[in-house]
Amino acid sequence: MYCQNCGSEIRRGEKFCSNCGAPVAAQQAGDLSAALKAAQAVSQSAFSSDAAGVLPNGLSDKPGLLQDFAVSPERYNLILGGTLLWGFVMNVLFCLLFSRAVAQIDFSWILVPYAVLALAGILLNTFSHKPLWSFVGYNLVVLPLGLVLSALIAEEGSAAVRETFQITAAVAAGMLLLSNWKPDFFSRLGPCLLGALLIAVAAELLTYFLGGGLVLTNALVALIFCGYIGYDWARAQQRPKTADNAIDSACALYLDIINLLLRVLASRSRSRRRD
Repeated sequence: MYCQNCGSEIRRGEKFCSNCGAPVAAQQAGDLSAALKAAQAVSQSAFSSDAAGVLPNGLSDKPGLLQDFAVSPERYNLILGGTLLWGFVMNVLFCLLFSRAVAQIDFSWILVPYAVLALAGILLNTFSHKPLWSFVGYNLVVLPLGLVLSALIAEEGSAAVRETFQITAAVAAGMLLLSNWKPDFFSRLGPCLLGALLIAVAAELLTYFLGGGLVLTNALVALIFCGYIGYDWARAQQRPKTADNAIDSACALYLDIINLLLRVLASRSRSRRRD
């Protein structure tokens, strides 16, 4: 320690400066008071920054698609719902515009590119932390699927697909309401749903190679994706409210609903052929 009066070094245990005689206790009290004031200033600065809405590292307080930004819960759900709606509107438009053209094409020419684009879109949506790139990934999943649905309309008929859309929409809406009612229950279902899905997929592969039917597994997988709709909605509400998370959550919910739709359509198609 050094004397604040003359700058001379003060040894431990000395009560007065050996050079100028200034008391050491008063100087220590002054140092403690200064440290306390500095701590209070830092604390007040941090509090005022939080109150002003300064965001954590990696986020921006200026909304923009090139950088993630925090939003209110209302705006978060608006972005999520708008992104989800965009996907379904694009699917409907693709079905209206391309169903006849797709009917002339071998389905495998559509399915293989879709699988590649969908995988790329899911990876981009999952690992990107910028809303723009997450939305691009979402569209890589959504837009090619419109062609797949167009091919299904050409094969199954528009009436069957329309009825399946209605059933799927009603079930999805019901699961969202249940998830809002019991969010804690649904948020704990993740590991159970994943295990059930893996078992169902393994059962499907086994029955496929053994030549068995898939009616039971279609129903089970549809039920699993009903659970996933509730789980992903509950999880979406628990995530930090940012634009990127809203788009990521919309992509997860879109995939849940589409998988449910495809399973319902497959079950109805198989039952109709058997009749």
